[in-house]
Amino acid sequence: MKKRFVFLFFLFFNILCYGQNILKNIVILDKYNKMPLENVIIFNDKDNSISNEDGYFDFITGINDIHFSKLSYKDIDTSFGEIKSKDTIFMESKAIDLDEVIVSNGESVIKKAHAAVSKNYILSPYTENFFVRCLLMKNDEIIKLQDISGKVGRETMFETPEIKDNKYNIEILNMRKTSLNEKSDIVHFEFPSFESLYNMMNSILLKSVNYYNYIEKKSNDKDYWEIDFNQKDIQPNGQRVSGYFIIKKADFAIVKFYLDFYDNIEAVPYQEKKGHKFRTTKYIFMVNYMKNPTVGKYYLNSAVFDMQLEVLGDKKIEKTTHYDFQANYITVNSFTNETINPNFSIDKEIFKAKFPYSDEFWKSQNQLPLTKDLKNFLNTVSQKKEYKKEFDIIGNF
Repeated sequence: MKKRFVFLFFLFFNILCYGQNILKNIVILDKYNKMPLENVIIFNDKDNSISNEDGYFDFITGINDIHFSKLSYKDIDTSFGEIKSKDTIFMESKAIDLDEVIVSNGESVIKKAHAAVSKNYILSPYTENFFVRCLLMKNDEIIKLQDISGKVGRETMFETPEIKDNKYNIEILNMRKTSLNEKSDIVHFEFPSFESLYNMMNSILLKSVNYYNYIEKKSNDKDYWEIDFNQKDIQPNGQRVSGYFIIKKADFAIVKFYLDFYDNIEAVPYQEKKGHKFRTTKYIFMVNYMKNPTVGKYYLNSAVFDMQLEVLGDKKIEKTTHYDFQANYITVNSFTNETINPNFSIDKEIFKAKFPYSDEFWKSQNQLPLTKDLKNFLNTVSQKKEYKKEFDIIGNF
């Protein structure tokens, strides 16, 4: 058996009832340029979904109302009766006031947003229901998929200078996973743990304001500030961390946070492990917050992780290979008091979770539809199952 070297890439589901309203394979486009819109939030008082990179979404709910929301676009408030026969939803972008003068007061806005954290977010124990999808690709080909629905109990939404310890409990409710690895491949990647995912999602620079420069940029929406930031000092790997905040002017709530760890890929040095050279060439993180009208506080609505690692070709690895890890996290029921029955360690690699597959559940959920690429991957896994000498296949469905 060939020795493998391992990379670590990271560092209340509503029961459906009779009388469901179902939307499947609907695409959301920009009204004017007809381009697909990613990360559009589709929601009502009971259910929540989000459009994928191709603009498509599924939505299943027991009530008639449906709303569409995306920053810099006009909200759509409608009903299933009005759109059930449509295959496309068009959203109109908000006009930009090109004559507006921007005064650079970015750091002042950020400090006020941080001061308003206790007013805008819950900093006490609560639970929420979530979905998460993790994907691993090798040279743009999917080799590992894992979808999980579950409940998480938190001590607080954010760690702050006053609240330094945020503990989590995880209860997995449903899971589907599969992976396809060539036995000749000496590279193996581990998925992150829940702990590393949540630690990242809870980090919006609350403890490190003074390490960054802030610049206010022209926003597409007059109701929000866009504050760009970049790290003052270069890191040992030759990079400056950068990103931006989207902050609501009415209450100084951070509604979007984007973080990019790499700004100069050519300067990233290679590391070496068991004689093989590699380097991280991308690490992007984005999180969106949305206000719960009942509680009057903002919750983490969705988060995206996008990372890439390059492994140089050598005597044992035929050619330079790129591995991409993506994770999409969606909250479906925020601020509940449901009991958590922990059944998975938060510091354990997510892919090591063992849980039976429920075909009925995965066919009836909104949040993680199988895209064309995923269906092709699953077909490939099915075809390779007989070739046990060439492939390692792990899965629960």
